[in-house]
Amino acid sequence: MALRKYEVFTGMNQETLEKDLTGALNQLHSLKLEHKVKGLQNPKQILFLRREIAMMKTELTKRSTVQA
Repeated sequence: MALRKYEVFTGMNQETLEKDLTGALNQLHSLKLEHKVKGLQNPKQILFLRREIAMMKTELTKRSTVQA
């Protein structure tokens, strides 16, 4: 799993971005649980996912402030 660039999120429409965000949050929760229970082969996955979630939230906030 590689870290996606911020430009990928700016090109997405609102619904897709929100859908990806909820999916990423669910995936983060399951990865954290799996890491606690048996350990991940690549723990950096959690870091990459957290950064992607932050980029998605940043883009959503940016869009909401522009519309307001």
